[in-house]
This record gives sequence, structure tokens and C-alpha cells, in this order.
Amino acid sequence: MNRIRTGLLAGAVVAGAITAVAPSAAMAATTRSTDGVCPKGDVCVWSGKNATGVRCNWTGNDPDWQGGAVQCKPHGFKVYSIWNNGYTSDPYNKVRFYKYANYGTELYDPMPVTSQPVNAAGIPIRSHKWSK
Repeated sequence: MNRIRTGLLAGAVVAGAITAVAPSAAMAATTRSTDGVCPKGDVCVWSGKNATGVRCNWTGNDPDWQGGAVQCKPHGFKVYSIWNNGYTSDPYNKVRFYKYANYGTELYDPMPVTSQPVNAAGIPIRSHKWSK
């Protein structure tokens, strides 16, 4: 039931959040979008500020954005926008981001659900996990 989407986004948005039902591995589907949105229940990241550039999004956990079964492409892009568009009613409504695969070296505090994307400072992220 989990999915990842990769696409080009041209719309502007500001603020990050994530949500998920019980965390699990991500399964993939690809789409292209030009509206700068993040599907409700997903965590989304973009390669550009204000939710522009390449977008990747998930409903579940992903232990390796580059080498796992589901890949966020292009590999190694730095994250400039994040949106946790999860559900505040879900107990797993925060997202933890990690610098390395398999949840190695957590970056910052968990990202709570937000109403729009949040700009980031070009963070290299390799994995993420939903948490309480």
C-alpha cells in the first residue's frame, strides 16, 4: 500500500510534514506533477526550494533511497524542500530522516505534520522512517 512517486514540480509551496499508517517498506509508482503538491498521507521531498524540482514521496519507511527496491532519483540529490503531509491522528505522524542507508545518523528532530512544504538547506538524505 506504500508508494513513492518521482516527478518534476514547478509550483511553489512552503513547509514539510509526514504521516503513515504502520511504517513499512515503500512500493513504487511514478508520476509527473507540476502543481507542487504532496499527496495526503505522504512525506515528500524536493530537489529545489519551494517544492520545485524532482519530487519523491512515500507513505511508508524507506531504508535506502539509492540502493533499495524503491529508488529516489536522481541519486544523491540534496533535499531543499520537505513536506510531512501525514495525518495528525495517526500515532506514526512524524518522520525521522537519516544521512545514511539503513537509518544511520539521524538528522535533526523528527519532522511533524505541516500544512505546507518547508524549505531545507540542501540536506543529503539517504533513508527515512515514520515515528511516534
